[in-house]
Amino acid sequence: MNTPPDTSRRLLRAAEEHRRQQQRRRPTLKSHLRQSDRPAPPPIRQRLLGVGAMAFVALFAVSVSLPALAVNPGSATATRQSQPVSDAPQDLPVNEVEAVTILRDGFTVGRVPKPSLPGAYTQTAGTYVNDVTSPVQWPFTVGVPITTDFGPRVPPCDGCSSFHKGLDMNPGVNTPIQAIADGIVKGVSATDDSGLGVYAVIEHLIDGRLVSSLYAHMSEGTLALEVGQPVLVGQLVGNVGSTGQSTGPHLHFEILLGGSQPTDPFTWLTERVRPNDAD
Repeated sequence: MNTPPDTSRRLLRAAEEHRRQQQRRRPTLKSHLRQSDRPAPPPIRQRLLGVGAMAFVALFAVSVSLPALAVNPGSATATRQSQPVSDAPQDLPVNEVEAVTILRDGFTVGRVPKPSLPGAYTQTAGTYVNDVTSPVQWPFTVGVPITTDFGPRVPPCDGCSSFHKGLDMNPGVNTPIQAIADGIVKGVSATDDSGLGVYAVIEHLIDGRLVSSLYAHMSEGTLALEVGQPVLVGQLVGNVGSTGQSTGPHLHFEILLGGSQPTDPFTWLTERVRPNDAD
């Protein structure tokens, strides 16, 4: 049986339309693959944990970037209170006579403030040159008149010896007398009850040898030492006076080698005190 041409065309169009409708209802392979590649959304618990971790990191960054005072304002007060109240230097009076001991890195350093000299030097002379940096010094910081030398002499008073064992030095009454070197006080008399009057004896170890220095005829009430006391060069011994067998205010000064043998103090000190202009 032959089908008319019009009928055949209608059948073909209907079949084509049916095929197109089927294709629209069915997703293509490519679109199916794209949908299957997409990851499934994370569970709610995982999303909450992620948000909490990000918040913790943000808070930690803020805490370490803030200054300590912003986090704990009270720490500033504690720090200020732990500092010394005052850093101002404490000056010692210039007339201090006691030795000052300073501990530094395990070593002990002695320092002696120089005695004040309130115009007590009424007489000076170019008899010697002292050096305040020398380990051995003269009993006065400047040259003073030497009225009697070491050696034989005409006794100046009843009971005075005909051999002078030291130097008589006269810078003026109440002039401060200083220790000639570091040492230990061996003997003293604070009263006018002997031919030496108020005196002090200091033992030194100089050039590997025991040497004693003696300071006599000092004013009563001015002795600044006691037996057994360590002293440093330049430390105050007492003031010039006229106690004991004395014809006027002066210092009778002796150097005793080995602690007992008198020697010429002028020659001995001149050889050991380095002058200021020495090389």
